[in-house]
Amino acid sequence: VTRAVRKRLHGIPLAYITGRAPFYGRSFVVTPHTLIPRPETERLVEEALRVMKGPLKEKKASILDLGTGSGCIAASLTLEGPACKMTALDHSKDALGVARKNFSLLGLGKKIRIQKGRFFGSFHGKKALWDIIVTNPPYIPSADIARLAREVRSEPKLALDGGRQGLDAIETILKESPRYLKPGGWLLIEIGKGQSKKLAKKWAADPRYASFGFEKDPNGIERILIARVHG
Repeated sequence: VTRAVRKRLHGIPLAYITGRAPFYGRSFVVTPHTLIPRPETERLVEEALRVMKGPLKEKKASILDLGTGSGCIAASLTLEGPACKMTALDHSKDALGVARKNFSLLGLGKKIRIQKGRFFGSFHGKKALWDIIVTNPPYIPSADIARLAREVRSEPKLALDGGRQGLDAIETILKESPRYLKPGGWLLIEIGKGQSKKLAKKWAADPRYASFGFEKDPNGIERILIARVHG
C-alpha cells in the first residue's frame, strides 16, 4: 500500500497503479504504454455503433480501429455491435501487447485482427478496405502538453501530442482515409475542444466527402467528427 501511495503522490495515475481502467461497462488492462480510456471516448463508440446498427446493419462491417492503444474501442464495438470484421492497428509494439491481452481476456483473441503500423502505411497500395474507420488520435496542441495535469503527463506523449494546433494526426487521417474506405464508408474521429470549426472550414467542402459533421459529448463539446465518403 505504501508503494502505491508513494506513486500517487508522484502523480502516477491510479489506473497505472492498479493496471486497470473502466470503459463502456468493462474493465481494461492499461499500462504506461497506453492512454487511459476516458468517458468522452465512449461517445466515439456510441456513434460507431449507431452507424453499425443503422446504415450498415445489413452487412458484416469491416472496421479499422486506427491507433488502438489498449484496444478498448475495438473490443467494445466487437462486443456491443452486430458481427463485424475488426482490425486493431497501432504503431507501438508495447501498446499492441496490451491490446492483445485485453482481447484475450474478453474472449476476442480470434475475432480481432492485430496489425502494426503508423496510419495507413501498412496498407500502402491497397484501397477500399473498410466500411468504418474509427480513431482517437493525438489532438492536444504541443504547447498545451506542459500545462496538462501531472497525471495526464504520465501518459504516452505520442498518444497526446497532436502538433502545433493539435490537428496533425487528424488532418493526415482526413486526407488519407477516403482511399481506404469502401463506397459510402464512414470515418469517425474523436477531436479536441474548439477544433470542429477549424476542421469544418478546411475539410467540409472536400469533394471526396458526401457528408461532414460533428456530434457533441455530454459537456456540449463537438467531440466526434463524422464524415462519409460518396457511395
